[in-house]
Amino acid sequence: MSEIRSVVHALTVVDQVMSAGGVRVREVAEDLGIAPSSAHRLLSTLASRDYVVQDPHTRIYRPGAKLLGLTGGTVGTREIRHAAHRPMESLAAATGESISLSILVRAEVEFVDGIESGHILRASPRIGARLPAYSTAGGRVLLAELGPEDVSGMFGARLKKLTDRTVDTMPELGGMLARIRQAGYAVSRGESTAGISAVAVPVRLAGGRAVAGLAVVAPTERLPDTGLSVIIDQLLRAARDIAVALPPTAGWDNRLGNEERND
Repeated sequence: MSEIRSVVHALTVVDQVMSAGGVRVREVAEDLGIAPSSAHRLLSTLASRDYVVQDPHTRIYRPGAKLLGLTGGTVGTREIRHAAHRPMESLAAATGESISLSILVRAEVEFVDGIESGHILRASPRIGARLPAYSTAGGRVLLAELGPEDVSGMFGARLKKLTDRTVDTMPELGGMLARIRQAGYAVSRGESTAGISAVAVPVRLAGGRAVAGLAVVAPTERLPDTGLSVIIDQLLRAARDIAVALPPTAGWDNRLGNEERND
């Protein structure tokens, strides 16, 4: 019975990590009704098998490589995460802010990697979590690559508001995506999380196809409009470094918009 209970506990933790984007030892102990030491052992075991990984700053356990693989982290995703991590670390050092890497999965953006800033007040990357793509800067640079019919087919006429600043109509989103196509970058201001802003650029394969969104994420007061041009230049350099680091024959699962598309 104890072995069965351990399996149930492990699966419950996996569900929690994937739904919330991350858990703490205390939360697991409270939810499962077990001692914190037992929760720590359980999470440590999952970490040793790469199902979760612990953030060294916050001590939060987030989805690891195996969980990301089970939920769509295909060979292409693993390749881009590997290629992106060092440029993301350099970008974090240059900007002093958190960095996130995201991909488009149907109508949602999934955060597949992140670097957390050292500031006490910071935006924490939610690796493994998903949000409506229209509500994030990284998601918008990927939506901007799609045709208007594809985008409208994803969301319908009305968009769910995550905060009071979230874009909530298709005409507004369509105009926003047109401006992003022209500018080459996207900005969000408190639209997925109140008080948090981001600026993002696309990461492109050699053929020009955008496969990920690379973003600098920070409390809004530390990401003013007046300083965006410098950050955008830093983002573009990092995106080029990621593209160079990708293998020439890097595979990529075509999940932009619909899983069924094969073009």
